[in-house]
Amino acid sequence: MADSKRLVKEFVTERNCAWLSLDEVTIRQHNRKWRIRTPDDPIVFWVGIHKARTACTSLPLDARLYSKAWLSARGYESLDRGELNAA
Repeated sequence: MADSKRLVKEFVTERNCAWLSLDEVTIRQHNRKWRIRTPDDPIVFWVGIHKARTACTSLPLDARLYSKAWLSARGYESLDRGELNAA
């Protein structure tokens, strides 16, 4: 059990660092390491990343707000539960 908790903590830490970097290569490397399929289409890739960032409460609020604004500017909706509207 302790091993699985360690793996989850490692994954979340690495994922958050990758997402916060907003660097495509870094994000794709992270996804490959953890065997997460990543879309080839750059639009689908970035919309997915920004939607995920809006829903991820372990990311800083400013990063989540940035992604919500990025999505809104392109006509997409975020995946937050309304908490980013009040910020």
